[in-house]
Amino acid sequence: MASFTERYHELTKYNPHTIDKLGPVHWDRQPPAFKPISAKGKIDLLTRLQTAMENLEPDTAASKGSGPEAGGPETGGPEAGLENIARLLFFTLGLTARLTDQSGNDHFLRAAPSAGGLYPTEIYVAARGQKGLSDGIYHYHSLKSALIPVWEGSFWADLKHYFLGHPAVESAGLLFLFTGIYGRSAWRYKERAYRRILLDTGHALGNLLEACRATGQDYALLGGFLDAGLEELLFLTPKEEFPLLGVAVGPRGSLPAAFGQYPGEPPAEAIKHAQAGDPMQVQQNACERIRSEKPRAPVSAPCGGPAFPLPSGYSPFKTILRRRSCRKFTGAGVTLGQVREALAYAFRPDGAPWCLAPGQLGFHLVALGITGLEPGVYELDPATLRLTERRQGDFRSETYFMCLGQDLASECAFALVHTANLAALAEVFGDRGYRYACMDAGQIGERLNLWAVHQELGSSGIGGYYDDQANELLAAPLAHGILYISLVGVPEAE
Repeated sequence: MASFTERYHELTKYNPHTIDKLGPVHWDRQPPAFKPISAKGKIDLLTRLQTAMENLEPDTAASKGSGPEAGGPETGGPEAGLENIARLLFFTLGLTARLTDQSGNDHFLRAAPSAGGLYPTEIYVAARGQKGLSDGIYHYHSLKSALIPVWEGSFWADLKHYFLGHPAVESAGLLFLFTGIYGRSAWRYKERAYRRILLDTGHALGNLLEACRATGQDYALLGGFLDAGLEELLFLTPKEEFPLLGVAVGPRGSLPAAFGQYPGEPPAEAIKHAQAGDPMQVQQNACERIRSEKPRAPVSAPCGGPAFPLPSGYSPFKTILRRRSCRKFTGAGVTLGQVREALAYAFRPDGAPWCLAPGQLGFHLVALGITGLEPGVYELDPATLRLTERRQGDFRSETYFMCLGQDLASECAFALVHTANLAALAEVFGDRGYRYACMDAGQIGERLNLWAVHQELGSSGIGGYYDDQANELLAAPLAHGILYISLVGVPEAE
């Protein structure tokens, strides 16, 4: 195979003949869901969050692109300070519910979904010039709703260097840094865990961008950086926790336009850095890394579908608070109009570019119960939302089998299948493209989640499926890797 990405994806496929040989899950050995912290220097966000929660209505003018003057609290300027930071972090990955099981154990749910409720994504934030907060780099501890200092002082020169001189770093007052922790997911999902981590991070990113849009703040996605530099800055052990993405945030009009993402090394060079004794997912991450301070030129292209004006009064904040992964659909249908709205919201082009790998993902819609659309498999053009029929028929049994025999898959109204031509992806972005594409799939899945909730529908992301059987259902070549499956339908009343 031409790239390690193709090899990793192939060897982490689920197959009905081998899935029972993956080994048992040792339920008594689950890693902790939260990092240990020291109380020293902890900055409580709870009181700031309470203030921010008093008004969850978005600024309607801001959401239409003509918001209040940059620099005010509504647009996340320095005057907003800790209140703005607390709001953005909470609605990205804060705790939104606590469940207690029959044994008295607490299980915490967060603003973004996670495969198996394992939450391998962590968030750090670099801040400067923010009211009520000293300049520095902080770790967000969602359980304590607190910022934990990593460094005090200004590290923006270092950050600009690690992010390869991106002008958004120089202009931003906030820089959110997403990392992933192998162990939290690998404990259950083995070598496939990295795929889940990337999707989970994409879901959290989707929430952050929705919060930025609703409050009229600029953002710039920074997928290209010197991995080793950020690991050193954040005290990360690379084979345990690793950086995935940066997001620069500032008041409207304060950030320069994003110019695309940097590719990693060509696959033939990248593979030289993988250590054969490491788990495959660690080798995949090693092949994705950017090591040179002069990487290949960034890749940029338009992304997004038709403009989609949000209805008056729509609040992503209230929607995020209500979002839960649906556990049971009724099997009832939805209208074609509802489907088009959900897709329009998921692919809308609002504000700065949100695609990390523009033009590299493909989409198929499996219609099971859509009034106004014959059951079948349709190819979706995300730029126009046009559906082109590829196969006609009722594929409930195939979808059920493909999704590992989960009733959700046969009872939903439709499934959106996210794919990528892995060879083409690696040719454009190197192995790093796998990271970009999977996070994009997570973003799109999260926006589908939010719009489904707004429509009083249910949704659930499926990261575990029989890969080749999914290709067979779509009549797609095996070179097109199946990255994710999003299900939407009518939820059964609890």
